[in-house]
Amino acid sequence: MVEADGKIEPSEVTMMAVELARFGVPKNQLKILLEASDNMEVSQALVLINEMDEERKKYVASYLGVIMVSDGDVNEQELVLWNLVTTLCSLPEMNITEAINNMKNL
Repeated sequence: MVEADGKIEPSEVTMMAVELARFGVPKNQLKILLEASDNMEVSQALVLINEMDEERKKYVASYLGVIMVSDGDVNEQELVLWNLVTTLCSLPEMNITEAINNMKNL
């Protein structure tokens, strides 16, 4: 999602780090996790997400929505990717405001 608009903004990286820490990833493991995710095939990621329970799927959909808006600019490519992942992984449909509110309420 971070790269969907062709650029990686510092605010997006910060938001990712904050959420991964909240998810339980230790700060010293963040780089390793990001490298591993870079090496993962898209199809593998989609299968992992698709097999999650509904609560985790709601988190993933909300997380992607928040990452998308963290740079203050919602790009059309980001929206397309968010909708595609939502469809392919049977994530709950939501708008950006709902995604932000979901993340605030965790």
